[in-house]
Amino acid sequence: MKHLADLHIHTTASDGALTPTQIVRAAADAGLGAIGITDHDTVDGLDEAIAAGEEAGLVVVPGIEISATYGDNVEVHMLGYYLDYHHPALVGQLEVLRTGRTDRGRRMVERLNEAGVPITFERVLEIAQGGAIGRPHVARAIMEVGAASSLDSAFGRWLQRGSPGYVPRYKISPSEAVRVILEAGGVACCAHVAKLNRDELLIELMSQGMRGIEVRHPDHGPTGTKYYEKFAAKHGLIATGGSDSHCIEGGKRTEIGCVTVSLDVVEDLKRAAARESQ
Repeated sequence: MKHLADLHIHTTASDGALTPTQIVRAAADAGLGAIGITDHDTVDGLDEAIAAGEEAGLVVVPGIEISATYGDNVEVHMLGYYLDYHHPALVGQLEVLRTGRTDRGRRMVERLNEAGVPITFERVLEIAQGGAIGRPHVARAIMEVGAASSLDSAFGRWLQRGSPGYVPRYKISPSEAVRVILEAGGVACCAHVAKLNRDELLIELMSQGMRGIEVRHPDHGPTGTKYYEKFAAKHGLIATGGSDSHCIEGGKRTEIGCVTVSLDVVEDLKRAAARESQ
């Protein structure tokens, strides 16, 4: 496993269940050679993760997963790797996204209260533990008051589009997300592309500087994986992959290292980032 990397992992800095240090230790125990920390719309866990990685002898690739919207309703997630996560343009955009997440969480609670679900925004904040607020935090609050038996049922009944507690999130386009990642010297990649299934968008983003796509992901079947492996090779894109692990009990759980790529991909990302920074 030392020759393998899991490049899509979330921590308590966003909606994961384990701290950055716990993630690093779990990855080291699993025998991985490298991991990518890609929290939603925040880089707050990276300093801790990188320090823990140095202690554990594990390569930690600094990353992020920026939530974007294509057209009216298509959710697109852009991954950024080896970016300068202290870059002013990135920090500024993430503050806007964080504020949007907080406002969205508050409005979700209000709508759920109107629907008879007695949760509080204060409790959602406690569950988030200072991390960027996401729907999983609201879902856990819903479970605590007995309005759902699992995270999946909380999402299905209360939080998905068309449900009583759903609130659209602050919108940034995939192109804007690519621009922010590039300004910070990072490598922009589109997440879980077989699940997204929008080749026309990938072509558009390539023209704007996107350098990779996430080919290997738990939600990709063999057919989708093979198709986008060929797509990446045809267009000269870096084929990334990872578990998208949140380590959350009570919902869909993917273990760290259940989906991996070769360490060669880490080197490809590092070289691409060096070119972006020139």
